[in-house]
Amino acid sequence: MKQTLNFTAELVPVAYAEALLALAEELGLARAELFAAARVRPEVLGSPNARLSFIDFHHLTQAALERCGEPALGLVLGQRLNVSTHGILGYAVLSSANLGKALQFALKYYRVLGLSFELELVEQGEDMELRAVESFPMGPQSRFTAEGLLTSIHTIARFLLGEELQGLAVGFAHPAPDYAERYAEVFGVAAQFEQPFHWLRLPQHYLQRPMALANPATVQMCEQQCEALLASLDVQDGLLTRVRRLLLARPGDFPDLESAASALHTSGRSLRRHLTQMGTSYQQVLDDVRKRLALQYLTTTHLPLYEIAQLLGFSDPSNFRRAFRKWTGKLPGDYRAEE
Repeated sequence: MKQTLNFTAELVPVAYAEALLALAEELGLARAELFAAARVRPEVLGSPNARLSFIDFHHLTQAALERCGEPALGLVLGQRLNVSTHGILGYAVLSSANLGKALQFALKYYRVLGLSFELELVEQGEDMELRAVESFPMGPQSRFTAEGLLTSIHTIARFLLGEELQGLAVGFAHPAPDYAERYAEVFGVAAQFEQPFHWLRLPQHYLQRPMALANPATVQMCEQQCEALLASLDVQDGLLTRVRRLLLARPGDFPDLESAASALHTSGRSLRRHLTQMGTSYQQVLDDVRKRLALQYLTTTHLPLYEIAQLLGFSDPSNFRRAFRKWTGKLPGDYRAEE
């Protein structure tokens, strides 16, 4: 069985930590101060090809967020995470035939970057929507990581196309922060908040735009290196992703932990232990899936609330209302009326 993705796995490229530290220095924070606050040894950044554990990067980020005085740190950092920051994957994107091919490559190999998200590209009429869902609970850093991810993607797409993007739309799962107007400064459009997941939407005609530095031989070389990296990092099929897929495949008839474990060819005890190592539990994953489905049903369908409750496995609509209020602070009917 593959090793599960966890906080101690050394998957985060040091280039991300270097970008964070450089930004923190510009904001008046000394590197030594951040390393000391995060209890991370400076030697972990000694090699440009080295990687940090999620927990070390989490501690560095938290130390920066607490001390830098910049609430929109994720937005600012994301604008600096350009093509070169993403290493071999960025090189492949730069060498792709067009933006569509670049996105396909990125979606196939983004795990070499140690991202804490599952990414998916979905066709939405005349648009393409890139969706991002956390691979494991990020807690207080959820907003920071989502801002950094989508801002970096937007920055790179704009660089590759050589122009401001028209018809762009962007949404985030977290509530609107106090500095919400700064999202419009970054993306050129006002962001939508409290979405079922984080997303970035772009007209499909951009995907056919040829790249100035297209080079098939380079892309092939990068693909070989990414395949080797994935094999060494062993992050292709995280257990948490498989649990989510299992739950999403059976809406309204969610299995209990033992049944889910059996379907995933493991024991209930093993599944519980692995999820605990990832900072979550089966009930938390189930609640997260239910919440995301609820938000999707409420915003994209006209189904009555009692039917949505049934689709989410609630036999009593009042239980659904209580759960939804716990998840969002709002009643389902009020949430739908506001959308």
